[in-house]
Amino acid sequence: MLIESHDTDFILNNLLLIVMGKLMVPKAAILLVNYQSNRLKAGRCKGRLPFSEGDSWDPAVKELPYDKSLYSAAELATQLPEIVNSAGFSHYFPIRTSSEHLGYLCISLKAGKREHGPKELEFIENLVIIFSVALSNSFLVGRLKSTNRELDEKVQELNTLFDVSREFNTMVDRSQMLNVFRFTLMGQMFIKKFFLLMCVDKQPFMVVQHGVKGEMNLASKSKLLEMEDECIEVSSLADADPFLTKNEIFALVRVRFQDETAVLGISERMNRMPYRESDYNFLISLGNLAFLSIQKTYLLEERIEKERMEEELSIARTIQNTLFPNPLPKVDDLEIAALNIPSQQVGGDYYDALISGKRYLYTAIADVTGKGIPASLLMANLQAMIHVLSPLQLPLDETTGKVNDIMFKNTPSDKFISFFWGRLDTGTRLFEYCNAGHNPPVRWNQQTQKTELLSAGGMLLGALSTMMPYEQGSFYLQQGDVVVMFTDGISEAMNEEEEEFGEERIAWLLEENHHKSAAEIQSIILEEVRVFCNGNYGDDVTMLILKAE
Repeated sequence: MLIESHDTDFILNNLLLIVMGKLMVPKAAILLVNYQSNRLKAGRCKGRLPFSEGDSWDPAVKELPYDKSLYSAAELATQLPEIVNSAGFSHYFPIRTSSEHLGYLCISLKAGKREHGPKELEFIENLVIIFSVALSNSFLVGRLKSTNRELDEKVQELNTLFDVSREFNTMVDRSQMLNVFRFTLMGQMFIKKFFLLMCVDKQPFMVVQHGVKGEMNLASKSKLLEMEDECIEVSSLADADPFLTKNEIFALVRVRFQDETAVLGISERMNRMPYRESDYNFLISLGNLAFLSIQKTYLLEERIEKERMEEELSIARTIQNTLFPNPLPKVDDLEIAALNIPSQQVGGDYYDALISGKRYLYTAIADVTGKGIPASLLMANLQAMIHVLSPLQLPLDETTGKVNDIMFKNTPSDKFISFFWGRLDTGTRLFEYCNAGHNPPVRWNQQTQKTELLSAGGMLLGALSTMMPYEQGSFYLQQGDVVVMFTDGISEAMNEEEEEFGEERIAWLLEENHHKSAAEIQSIILEEVRVFCNGNYGDDVTMLILKAE
């Protein structure tokens, strides 16, 4: 019956009852050895003793040789705790199997302090052997049950992780993900207070908090994200942040994916059960799922925002393209060629050619500092002013001053515009121009067979109010003359040695190819620049070429 019983309490009770009832022993105790905790525990005890059931002592008794089945109190005096030695036991019977030392049966003398006879001691020895087998079996069954419970818990944890992963994979709403994460921690692990800390836009951020109050400072957040241990108890930290202790955070769990790190802070469990290694492993796995899924939502938001920006930029580029003259105006005995290649979807370069009053041809080229939408907006403003002012046919130097003052009052202090424009009288062929800090256009003078730079003008637009008047230059555009206007995307294009293309190369190319058409000259210059910088222009590329036929 004892061997078939797997009830430890039943076995221990029967061992004491049989011994005390058969031999009339007034006090006895069963001491059990727990090698995992390295302590000796009072499993069962009867009679007047200086200790009670459940008491334990440290260090535990050492394992003794197997060649003896009975020890006297004197033999065990140095092996057992003093409180056991003082209990008045006369004999100690090792409870053990062939491979395991389980503890001791301790008995006193019989009632009236009578000695035990040889047959009585032999009877107890045999009885202890039977009980040792039964007790070992019950411990084994207990361990099996505990293992089965742990396996059941593992299966439950795996099912939970599978369900959470499935839920996360079907969600794109971060708040829903955080709710699933929150309910899993509370429902599965009975954690009442927790937080998840991770980097968002390169800044430490509490993506979820439950039951915690206050805010951790930025330095402490950054320090937590640098922790190297997978799990660490807050009580072991020498300089734990007051936020952690105030909110009763018990442990910190590190979650890592590639180079990204997150930290899960958890309080003690509501059921007061201690955290085991398997619990921490579950929290690491759950934290990883949450961490990756939350990161996915931020990446998705970035992607949506990027696509939205790309769509808006595409619309802006379409609008900007309508600001360039298309088609270019036609003027007798004059070729016009122009191009614009933005380094981004929208750029800050501008060129224009328009007929005013059926007699005058206005041409302009400009470069706004910076790139992208801000530069394109300034470019649109400049284009609007040119179209409004050109019909007035005012002197170019005076008009340039007015444009500069408007730009200075209505643009940020870090935005400037280099600008060149000219006006051709199609009747007299007089070309007047004003250069506001722009790269001087290159003119091929057919009469002198030389190139020259058109630099008369003044300072950049928008830098300062007009304190000194702009200058105006002029010349007659004769047959064979060519004017090449360009932005610094051409002259400052760099090769692998960081050497600039330069205005000298533009002048040389014009000198070598002036006899060709405006479109051909434009293609030649662009191809030379492309080869020079290996296609990496680095800035907006704009050209406007006039050639008198």
